[in-house]
Amino acid sequence: MAEDKKCFIIMPISTPDFMLEKYHDGKDHFKHVLQCLFMPSVEKAGYQAIPPTAKGTDLIHAEVVHNLETTEMVLCDMSCLNPNVFFEFGIRTSLNKPVCVVKDELTEQVPFDTAILNYHEYKSSLEPWHLEAEIKALSEHIAASAERSKNENTLWKYFGLKARAAPYEGESGTEAKLDYLMMKVDSLSKKLTTRWERLQRTPREQVLEMVHPDLFPLLEVVLPDRHLNWRPIAGGYEVIYYGQQMTDDEERKIRETLKKLFGKEFRLKHK
Repeated sequence: MAEDKKCFIIMPISTPDFMLEKYHDGKDHFKHVLQCLFMPSVEKAGYQAIPPTAKGTDLIHAEVVHNLETTEMVLCDMSCLNPNVFFEFGIRTSLNKPVCVVKDELTEQVPFDTAILNYHEYKSSLEPWHLEAEIKALSEHIAASAERSKNENTLWKYFGLKARAAPYEGESGTEAKLDYLMMKVDSLSKKLTTRWERLQRTPREQVLEMVHPDLFPLLEVVLPDRHLNWRPIAGGYEVIYYGQQMTDDEERKIRETLKKLFGKEFRLKHK
C-alpha cells in the first residue's frame, strides 16, 4: 500500500433515531460499519484509510476540509441520507475530485439517478459469514471508481461543469485563526441565548460559567499543539498554555478579541 495514497471516509457518525429499530446494533452501528467493513475494504483497495472525525461541531472542522481537498479518493456513505455527509460530498464534488459512493440496503435510494452516479450497496447486518465477500466487493468498487474517474468527479462529466472551486492559497496565520474563533464563539453565543431563555431565574453569571468551559477547547485552534489549563481570576480568567510561546502581538490580539466578546479579562500565561 502506497503511503501517499489516501482515502478519506465520510459517513454518518451515529445512528439517527428513526433508524435505531432497523439496525440491530443500535447507536454504534456506523462505528461497526467503519471498523468491520470500510477500513479493511479501503486498505484492501490499496489506500491508507482516513476515518471520519467524531468531534461534534457546528462548523466543518478544518481537518475534514483538508482531507476532502487533498486525498486521492473519498469513500462516501449516503446511508440514512445524512445532511453532513451530503455537505462534505458537495465540497468534494466542487473540487472535481473522485468519489466512491456507497449505501446500505435499508436506504432505499440516493437522490441521484443511478445512471449519473454509480454506487455500491452493502449489507448493513455485517454478518461474519458475509463480511469477507462484502469487503472484497467493496474494495473492487473502490478500485473501479478510481479507474473510471481518471482523477475527476463523475458528476462533472455528466453536467459539463467548467469551473471548479479553487483551494485557498493564503496562509493560516493568527488573523485567520481569530476569525475562526469568532465564528465558533458566535455559535456558542446562540447556545447561551437558548440556555438563558430556559433559565431566566438563573443569575447571568452562572449561565456564562456554563458556557465558558465550551470556549476553551477553541483556544486550541489559536494555540495549536499546546496543552491548556485555565482558572478563574478576579474579573476574568487566566489561560495557561504550554509549548511554543506566542509573540506579544499575538497574545494581545487574542486577549482583545476575548474581552470584546465576553466583557472579561483573559490573561495568557506561558509555561
